[in-house]
Amino acid sequence: MLAYANGFTHWHYRTRDCLDQILAPAGAGTANDNAYFAAAAEMLRPGDQITVNLIGVDHIGLATLVAATITQGAGPLMLLVSTSGDQSPAGRVAA
Repeated sequence: MLAYANGFTHWHYRTRDCLDQILAPAGAGTANDNAYFAAAAEMLRPGDQITVNLIGVDHIGLATLVAATITQGAGPLMLLVSTSGDQSPAGRVAA
């Protein structure tokens, strides 16, 4: 966690995995099965911002995720996505 103020929290996350792996929906058959933020789901709230550094072989990308909805215990974390670099188109919505 980087900062907490006025009802939202700014999180920071760094990974060597690509953005598509991080945002893969539950049940998509990926190794993580959307588990990247599952451990923090109880602490995340709608409006929280997650800054993700995507460390590639020859570059570092950046994605900003905003928690839109969170279903505690049973459902997915809905994220609104804005990226910098060649990772994914801006404005993507992931469940």
